[in-house]
Amino acid sequence: MARSYYMLVASLPRLVHFERAERMPINRQRLEQRLRNLDPSHAGQLSEASRLVEWRQQPAGRTDTEAVELYRRVTSRLTHPVLRAFVEFRMDQRTVMAGLRRRQAGDPAPPAGETWGIPPRADWVRRHWEAPDFNLGGHYPWINEARRLLEARSALELERLLMNVVWQRLGRVADTRPFGFESVFAFSFKWDILNRWLSYQAEAAVERFRELVTEGMREYQKQYG
Repeated sequence: MARSYYMLVASLPRLVHFERAERMPINRQRLEQRLRNLDPSHAGQLSEASRLVEWRQQPAGRTDTEAVELYRRVTSRLTHPVLRAFVEFRMDQRTVMAGLRRRQAGDPAPPAGETWGIPPRADWVRRHWEAPDFNLGGHYPWINEARRLLEARSALELERLLMNVVWQRLGRVADTRPFGFESVFAFSFKWDILNRWLSYQAEAAVERFRELVTEGMREYQKQYG
């Protein structure tokens, strides 16, 4: 029988959509304290899944082969079907984006047998390389917009699009069992998206401040230099 996490879910604050949020409603330490109330099996699976789907840059030294091996090791330990389906969706998304970026750079379709993305989606993308949306537009409607933003070099807007796609999917996951493990891991991954998005905003604010300081110095030098 599926375990209920009524008290745990009730203890978690409401997450405002990442585009509207101004701050984190709960810090990492307190969230981790709440998550200690998970069943050990669920806690272990959430930890494993986080290694693959948290919104962070992948290690620069990790090869494609190593990434695929990590995916296989992690998913072999994921027995919760909804969590596993979400992980597979996220890795599909990353594989599609890797294909779009390679094609945008002018690369030809990867040769059969080359390890470059997560199977089986990588093989599908390879076989439909010439189609603008890899013949996946009906399955993933966001692909054409992602391609347009990639071509326009709109990095932040592209990240916003991908985050929003995942955020909405997590919302649907949470709705399947509002007081079950699904709702808890959806909250955890939404928290991760929000945290990452706010870090982008902080970085943008710092960069804008530097631009204003530089502009101010130029004006000062024009008048008094």
